[in-house]
Amino acid sequence: MKKALFLDRDGVINQLIKKKSKSHNKVIDDSPFELSELKFVGGIKELVNTAKKLDYKVIIVTNQPSYLKEDRLLRDYEKITTKICEYLSLERSDVFECFHKEGFSLPCECRKPKPGLILMAKGLHNINLEKSVLVGDSLNDIKAAKSAKIGMAIYLRRKESENQIGNSEDEKEMQKNGPLADYIFDSLYQVEQKIKKKEQGNLK
Repeated sequence: MKKALFLDRDGVINQLIKKKSKSHNKVIDDSPFELSELKFVGGIKELVNTAKKLDYKVIIVTNQPSYLKEDRLLRDYEKITTKICEYLSLERSDVFECFHKEGFSLPCECRKPKPGLILMAKGLHNINLEKSVLVGDSLNDIKAAKSAKIGMAIYLRRKESENQIGNSEDEKEMQKNGPLADYIFDSLYQVEQKIKKKEQGNLK
């Protein structure tokens, strides 16, 4: 069985965009909906390349309800997904997504915080979850990792700026009510170094 590096998409691989949400009727950090909006988070390519060298299968697990609730075109989603796969040298089969949204579709088992996306990837790619790592920027990512019994769950901070609201509220909720991430980092460089140390420890 292989070990995997599970990556959330928006906020981990690509930057989120502060915008007015039609469904929420407020400003939120949202996904890029067009290829021109896609900007990668600093250090993501280096992290993925390091993980591959350490024999991790890199897998993307992402909730994408905005394409349903905002009546977006899936061909635009596929353009973005194709670009991400090209940039990180991944296959389309390495991307697992849930488009479901409460109130817009039937209940599902794949939308994080449920572990369905992770379990689907486990089955398709023969993944050893106990030896795997998940990196996410939301409480739902950490809940999904813990529910699936992934060996290491890493929470990535998104600091507030003129371009994004940030995820400090999720961190407060996590610290208050759990579950707790195994590590909380400010950058993907720190994630990369932690994975290196993890593998060095396994060799001792």
